[in-house]
Amino acid sequence: MAWSLALTVGAVVVRELVRPRPERPRLIDWELVEAMALRHSGEAQDPPSDPALAASYEAMAARLTPLLNQALADSTAPAPISYPPLRPVGRRAWVRFNVRIFRQMFQPLERLEERLPGSLLLRFGQAGITRYLGFMLGLLARRVLGQYDPALLGREPIETGSLVLVEPNVQAWASKEGLPVDELRQWLAMHELTHAWEFRAHPWLRTYLEDLLGQVLIGRLLDGRTPTTFELIRTLTVGMGQQWKAIAKLQAAMSLLEGFSNLMMAEIGVRELPHFGALETAYRRRLLNRTPLERALLRLTGMEMKMQQYIQGERFARAVRDQGGITLLAQVWRGPDWLPTMQEIQRPELWIARAGAAAA
Repeated sequence: MAWSLALTVGAVVVRELVRPRPERPRLIDWELVEAMALRHSGEAQDPPSDPALAASYEAMAARLTPLLNQALADSTAPAPISYPPLRPVGRRAWVRFNVRIFRQMFQPLERLEERLPGSLLLRFGQAGITRYLGFMLGLLARRVLGQYDPALLGREPIETGSLVLVEPNVQAWASKEGLPVDELRQWLAMHELTHAWEFRAHPWLRTYLEDLLGQVLIGRLLDGRTPTTFELIRTLTVGMGQQWKAIAKLQAAMSLLEGFSNLMMAEIGVRELPHFGALETAYRRRLLNRTPLERALLRLTGMEMKMQQYIQGERFARAVRDQGGITLLAQVWRGPDWLPTMQEIQRPELWIARAGAAAA
């Protein structure tokens, strides 16, 4: 009857894990997240400010934005947009930048704290989430090259700037691959500037993604009723049906955003950068050639999914552009109903047929 004893003991353990305690745990210890991420970032201290480098970034953005506007002349944007300043940052600054982004983004989730029982299970979950975020951000600080922050979920752009390149990582990659660092900066900046265009030229996109993020983070837990403990725990761990549907839509949208930015980066780069071929080859190698350890770390941090978004999204954007030019591809920005599904990202001909039927 060993199985019966195991079930009895298991039931006692589960009851103890979920039994409410007097003190409610914080869902995420953000101070510990930042401390862990800084420790793993590979930078012992912030590098000194470099006014000359900052000025060169400003000049680079001023040179690139007209090229991007010209490439997007047949897009659905009604008028040219203003772009945020492009700035170089160190790894530690990138960590602080993203801890503030994550902290503000998770505020809706933390509103659930008053409804959470202070159980051991949730305390274990809090410790796990905190350490995961700290470790993940520390690892990513060593690898991320650039970032655009669209300030979702009602946030204001972080004061250090919403459009950045992580200069130590840019220099390290240029040195490793023997790439001209100035051209590499321009190539990467074009990708991030395109992200800024995607959001600033199409305000509906921010609202659409905010709704999906809200569904992913909290599901229906803040719809006015009191959720059960089971609903709370399930939503904050494995998720519910609504959350998984929102995740699929979010992945499709992010694949489009990354793929479209990659396409613009390539279309302009091939004309403007003398060493574009070397940059493109190094980039493909960075995406596809991984050691087992690198692949494990990418899976752990979620970057493996991000890399797939770059690859699949660019294939979709190229296929649509090759079929109907930039005019056809620009239809994806008309509104949420025109965004591709994940199935259409993987099979562009499905979206092309749908777009053709809608236009008929």
